[in-house]
Amino acid sequence: MTRSWNDIQWIFEPDGSLRDIYVQDISLQEWGKLIGHLNNNFDLTYSDQDKIDKKYVLEYLQDTSGEMESKSLTIHLGQIKINCFFFLSEQIEFDIDPKEVNSLSDFEKIEKFMTSVSEALQEQVTLTAENNPEFPLFKVDTKNEINKILTEKEASELLGRTNSISSQMSILRTRIQMRFFPKRFEKTLLESANQEYQPTKKEKNVW
Repeated sequence: MTRSWNDIQWIFEPDGSLRDIYVQDISLQEWGKLIGHLNNNFDLTYSDQDKIDKKYVLEYLQDTSGEMESKSLTIHLGQIKINCFFFLSEQIEFDIDPKEVNSLSDFEKIEKFMTSVSEALQEQVTLTAENNPEFPLFKVDTKNEINKILTEKEASELLGRTNSISSQMSILRTRIQMRFFPKRFEKTLLESANQEYQPTKKEKNVW
């Protein structure tokens, strides 16, 4: 598949936020497969080890006491680092700093990683803006022979179609709060941050 960096670069333009990679609607079984796949095929750092402790991670994902130590994972793709923090048992989430993606070759490393995960789990893998799992910018699904990256025009048109009147009103209310009621807006942000993080179902994705 021939691609041009000019058509992809817009996704990785640094804007102060990360880019996320998601595998949605999964279970501990898929987590187990993922850990085996990563341990066998990638250069990684898990806490201070070079292999992921599968038993510990699966226990951590089921822990309700809050007493288990949170451990992070970094997968090294050359200068690109893909991070994972084991948030949810129903959803796999990685993140990437877009400043580390500067060429078609860099993108192809990410594409190869996503493709390998899709093949190993037989699941859809998507790349999105930070905390936007419902809006894929790049989707790989080897089982269904899908490998598609949105152009900036396609993303803009799709975003326009998904922006209902109610969502536009919500954006307007947020802007008003930020400008005229900053203290109230700050309180709203803090309340949102304290809410339990929930997985997003694939059915909620816009495409």
